[in-house]
Amino acid sequence: MIDIDADEQYRNQVKTRYEFSSWAGHVKEGDRNARLGDVLVLPIVLESWRLEGRENLPSFSRQQHVVRYVYNSARGDGGPRVASTVFSCESVLEAHETLIDVVMTYMAPNLPRCETKGVEVGDICFGSHGELNLSMIFARFNILVEIKNAGREAVSVNEFAENVDALILGQYRGTKNPGGSPAASGSP
Repeated sequence: MIDIDADEQYRNQVKTRYEFSSWAGHVKEGDRNARLGDVLVLPIVLESWRLEGRENLPSFSRQQHVVRYVYNSARGDGGPRVASTVFSCESVLEAHETLIDVVMTYMAPNLPRCETKGVEVGDICFGSHGELNLSMIFARFNILVEIKNAGREAVSVNEFAENVDALILGQYRGTKNPGGSPAASGSP
């Protein structure tokens, strides 16, 4: 993980490749000041998945918390497994900047947008190359989620990502007051 904008020229090249200026700070629901509290969403049981492990990771200036989760298929046969890192960021824009931090560490120079592969997840989402999305990174509000296939079996992470995104949206919608507008603090 990159803590500083050390190589600003390279960072700007990555931002240009990912068309950062077209999506930075934008959200699909609510407003750009939407912010979920410090509550991390993944400890909740996900349908068809069983939490195997959780590890707190170092957070940097953009994040409040960073946690990696490992889930196994609820089938219990050693089948599909995913690792997911959740970054609870200071703001929507900081989640988007963290997305750039993360993709700067990838070997692929550019990842495809999820919607080009028929997946609608997050405010902004990038998947892997190839027929299956074996990894995905998306931001929803101030939360950034990176999901990777971590098992021997090559399975798409689409459904897992959709479930996580639904949890984040549910948490956000739960912060709204009875009048339908976001709660004044923007956190639960």
